[in-house]
Amino acid sequence: MAKQIETAINLKNFNERVGFHKLIATNPNYFGNFAGTEFKPVLALSNDTFYEELTCVAFNPDLNQLEAVIQVKQATGYAGDDCSSGSYEYIRFYVDYGTGFEDAGLCAINVHDIPEATDCAKNPEKPLSYSASLQIAPKTNDCDDPVLPNVRAILSWQSIPPAGNPNWTPIWGNHLDSHVQIKPGQADFADLIEDLFEDLKIKLPSLPPKYQAVANIPIPLPDPPPIDLPGLVKLYGGAAPKAAGVKAAASVPAHRYGFPEVQKVISSPTVSSQAVLSKINLFKSAGIDWTAVIAALDGINADVSYEQLECLALEGNLGLERLVATIRIKQAVGYSGDLCSAGSYEYVAFWADWDDTCQYTYLGTVAVNVHDIATTPALGGLCYSAVLPVDLSQHRNTCDKPKIARVRAVLSWAVPPSTIDPNALTTWGNLIDTHVQIRPGSAPNPLNPTISILGGIPTSMIDGSGLTTTGLNSARFAGNNLLADSAAQAAGQPARPCPFGGRVEVQGPEFPGYLYRIQVRNLTAGGTWQDVATPLLLTRSDGTTYMSFPDPSNFFTYQQYFNNIENLLGNWDSSGDDQWQVKLEIADLSDNPVPGALPDLHVIQLDNTAPEAAVHIDSGGDCGKFAVGAVLQGHFVARDANFGVYSLGTLPFPGPISPNGGLVQTAVAPGDPWTLDTTSMTPCGYVIEVDVEDRSIVNSAWGAHNNASNAAGFCLLKTL
Repeated sequence: MAKQIETAINLKNFNERVGFHKLIATNPNYFGNFAGTEFKPVLALSNDTFYEELTCVAFNPDLNQLEAVIQVKQATGYAGDDCSSGSYEYIRFYVDYGTGFEDAGLCAINVHDIPEATDCAKNPEKPLSYSASLQIAPKTNDCDDPVLPNVRAILSWQSIPPAGNPNWTPIWGNHLDSHVQIKPGQADFADLIEDLFEDLKIKLPSLPPKYQAVANIPIPLPDPPPIDLPGLVKLYGGAAPKAAGVKAAASVPAHRYGFPEVQKVISSPTVSSQAVLSKINLFKSAGIDWTAVIAALDGINADVSYEQLECLALEGNLGLERLVATIRIKQAVGYSGDLCSAGSYEYVAFWADWDDTCQYTYLGTVAVNVHDIATTPALGGLCYSAVLPVDLSQHRNTCDKPKIARVRAVLSWAVPPSTIDPNALTTWGNLIDTHVQIRPGSAPNPLNPTISILGGIPTSMIDGSGLTTTGLNSARFAGNNLLADSAAQAAGQPARPCPFGGRVEVQGPEFPGYLYRIQVRNLTAGGTWQDVATPLLLTRSDGTTYMSFPDPSNFFTYQQYFNNIENLLGNWDSSGDDQWQVKLEIADLSDNPVPGALPDLHVIQLDNTAPEAAVHIDSGGDCGKFAVGAVLQGHFVARDANFGVYSLGTLPFPGPISPNGGLVQTAVAPGDPWTLDTTSMTPCGYVIEVDVEDRSIVNSAWGAHNNASNAAGFCLLKTL
């Protein structure tokens, strides 16, 4: 133990890591990244990646999901082991569509001190690879106009990157940019007409306004068929090369775009001379030398000039565990067509050695659709993610025995990789290995149904009264690791207990082959159990969705993890402010109770009432006229049983109003006083507005609360 402590102390800036919070509390500019204050830096430190580093940023067009991969490099320096709350790596994403970076949102990864060790193959387990994701609603266009934004991620240990500042410099961490591709939106009637007239070389006049609404109605179209071999020859420059190594006009060799056709013969379960002859004739009719293509492919193995796996990690949030592999697409062409065509697929096979036995187990293969996009090389490539949900419930250790696993991803273009040999590489692609941490816990009882998450919060972080926990075990959202009390987190203050409101999502692990039913009852007012039978919109691992309906007894069927990647079991549309109980029970496929199975019961406190908000001008009353330089005074009310935060300000131009916001509610009506000195303000019509939010977690979403606003108007004149 003494040697381990000595090693830790000798780590780079270890004492500053241990005392980080106290150092910042004493001097906000201790590390020199908080300019514009009277505080002088003591230790200039920025973008330090000794402990953690952001290594990949990517996007999944089907899931509309940003991904960031980080590596945790050291055994200590993360504020405690797995039996403690540890510390957090915060990641803020920005997206630039060409007009500047827009703040996309924040997520976090929980990390801990994990001792150095080697795996069964005698390889060191560090670094450990973690992934964090963020769902976005991206801007889209039709397939003729690729949307290729630049995505920036900023990693920062224990300090939240501020919103709206894409150039902010972290102390520990770094930032990384990648260009990504957004999936085209549905074509509308106007697009179809415009494309038709373009093909006919006819200029289309502008539509009259009365027809524009109809023209903008989205029209779902069938997926385009793949381009056949003659079409690819035409696409990539006419006559194809006669011998290996000779480039086509569009710099795509025949052995690249002809590869899928060759594989149909080579990978066929039976050998047929007739089938081979048919392919030879097909290639000959297209002007391609079949023999030269075969010879060229024989000389290629694991080529990464077109695509390459760069990162592999585990997103280990409770109930939302996924393996994530990132792929960089490097060329402008060679992917079987543009975004208006079917394109081609990059296949990623995932393997894992969860229990360190030096034997990989095949987990599944994920396909990512890619296309020819002209600006790809100039952008430094386009970064995609392949995402595979995994069920780790049977592989957990207790917190005193950290569980580290080996994982592998194998990339192959146009044909899926092997599902039986984790070492097999194909013509195009590569493989990467990494180590990941499996969250501690215990395997669920196979007889007992489980609610893991209520209202977005792990049930382990909801206390017996139905409120979220505080202190060392302050409640955080399962999906992004951000504090349930979002106002306190934004202000850097301790978290407060939060109730729930709106739609309360119920999530939990699968029990294949069984049914389940969710019921709720009012504990405050009393009452009987009520079934929660709202049909569910479930998401598959490929991003597609479907509806799940209850049976006549309001039992739902447990879906396989791949068909329900969010582990969504129910949506309870709550109302009122009472304390309720939520129950999950299990049944066989005939709605019969399972012998010995115990229902899972949880208490939840509701708050669906909006806060109280009011503001008035005491100096001459509301809607009065004042000269520039007048000092206005008034009172405002910002109150709630579960008060969150208020802001007080002026519109359309900000004025020096005091106070302008806070985490403490006002007194009862008439409330607290405010003051506004108008000396520096522009003459205009103004309103003073108070906005109030409570702490209720509304619709199971981080940052969503019950809110209320009120305003009082006045006119500010040059002179009266």
